[in-house]
Amino acid sequence: MSFLKRDRDNFDPALRQAFKHNLMSHPLLQFDELKKLALRHPTVRFHSANLPRTQSLDTVVHERPTGFSLEDSLENISTSGSFVFIMDVQKDPIYAPFVNALLDEIEGDVNKKQSNLRNRQAWVFITSPGGVTPYHRDQEAATYFHIKGKKTFWLWDALDRDIVSQEENEYFHGVHGLKKTLYSESKMDKAEKFEINPGDGIYFPYTAPHMVENGADEFSISFSVTHMTDEDFNARRIYKINQILRKLGFSPSDMNHSKVIDSLKLSLHFFLRYSLFPFNLGWNRNE
Repeated sequence: MSFLKRDRDNFDPALRQAFKHNLMSHPLLQFDELKKLALRHPTVRFHSANLPRTQSLDTVVHERPTGFSLEDSLENISTSGSFVFIMDVQKDPIYAPFVNALLDEIEGDVNKKQSNLRNRQAWVFITSPGGVTPYHRDQEAATYFHIKGKKTFWLWDALDRDIVSQEENEYFHGVHGLKKTLYSESKMDKAEKFEINPGDGIYFPYTAPHMVENGADEFSISFSVTHMTDEDFNARRIYKINQILRKLGFSPSDMNHSKVIDSLKLSLHFFLRYSLFPFNLGWNRNE
C-alpha cells in the first residue's frame, strides 16, 4: 500500500516540496486514538499554543504552561489553548508497524540520492485553534502529513546563509540547541508559504527552518515522520568540528567550501569521537 502521492521519480531529499497523502482516515490518526496514545505514552510535551513567533522551543514548557493537565488539555482541545506534542511514536507497540511501513516507503525514495536512512522517528502534533508553532529547526529531515484542520506553514532553505548563518549551524549542531536560531520579520521575504488542509503534506529537508500557524476555526492534527541519512550525519560532524575550531580561535571554512577540507574535518571528528568517548567527555559514538 502506498501512503504518499508524489512524483517519486523526481523526488530530491535536498529540496522542499508539497505532496498529497491518504492518511486522513487512518484509524490510528483519529483524535480518540491519539488521545489514548498521549495518555499512555511516556514522552509527551504540552504547553500553551498561544505563542509569539519568537518563542524559543528550548524553554517553552517552563515559560508557557497551559494551567491544565494533559488529559484536560486534550479533552478541551478546542478551548484550552494547548499544544500537545507526542514524541517517539515509533516506540509505541500499536503504532510501530504503521510507522515502519511508512518510513520504508519513504526510504525507497530517499535512497535514490542519499544513503542509509536511520534515526527513524514519528511525532504527533495536536493544536488548539489559532495556535502557533514558533520559528525553529529540527535535527532531522521530515515528511509532514496534515490530518485535520487548517494550517499556514512557512518553510525556509537551510542552505541560504541569509537565513541560517555558518555560526548558527555550528552552534545548532554542536550543542543541539536553538539559542542562535532566531526569528526576524525580514526572513519572511524568503519563506515558502503553504496553506495546508487535510490530505496535504510537506517534505522539508534536513534542518530546514519552519514555522506554523493554526487556523482559528478548529483544532488541528498533524503527523510527521523524520529521519537522517549518512549525508546528514556528515554535515552535523563537520559543523561540530567547526565549532571546536572556532572556540580555539580559528575561522573555519563553511561546509561544501572544499571537499578536501570537509574530508579532513570528518577524519578529525572520527579521531576525536573514538578518542574521547571512552572518557565520557560528551561525544556520542553514534554521531
